[in-house]
Amino acid sequence: MISLDIENVVAIHESQLRELLDQPVGESSLFHRMRRIFISEGPDLVGELRQLMPEGNRSEIHDVFHKIKGSSAAMGAQRIHVLAAYAVQVCRDGLLS
Repeated sequence: MISLDIENVVAIHESQLRELLDQPVGESSLFHRMRRIFISEGPDLVGELRQLMPEGNRSEIHDVFHKIKGSSAAMGAQRIHVLAAYAVQVCRDGLLS
């Protein structure tokens, strides 16, 4: 079984968010609006994971990581995407402990 350290996920997520915030974009651009949504929803998704991980509900954990995987790919947040893709696969393979 594989254990996913949620605090590592949080650290990478926060680091990637800081990088996205530092990118110059116009206030009305589509990227800016998407970035604002990504940044505002991120803490909620991490909160969901913090709640779900001790419960061990692989299906719900998978769904949250899948959301993170998709949104991070759309935003170009590569480190978050790679980590979320790995977590999705761990859940699919039934290896989450």
